[in-house]
Amino acid sequence: MSQAPKYKGIPVQLGDRTFVVPPLNFKSLQQFQDRLAGYKGELSNDTLTLVIDVTKAALLRNYTEDQLPDLENELDVGNFQEVMEAVMDASGLKRKAVEAAAAQADGNPSTGTTSTGS
Repeated sequence: MSQAPKYKGIPVQLGDRTFVVPPLNFKSLQQFQDRLAGYKGELSNDTLTLVIDVTKAALLRNYTEDQLPDLENELDVGNFQEVMEAVMDASGLKRKAVEAAAAQADGNPSTGTTSTGS
């Protein structure tokens, strides 16, 4: 039985495994801040390297180095945007939507209420 991830995140399929990708922590955000500011999602060497680097940094929050996939082979043009969105889910909005959908699928429907400040 595998241990539950330490940090909440978005499930992402990489190869034949699903990984829970948490958002970057502040330390990693500081480390990658300049490179992330220039991220536009195009297929350049800088972008590809950045996606690999930030994905690894995020995954290391939930997995050991030995558990990580070979990101250079598992990330591709079909999934790198989805993975980058998962990594950069700083507000938690996408993660919360994924969790709500999973809860509904498990038969635990959301109450549909939200809290908004006045």
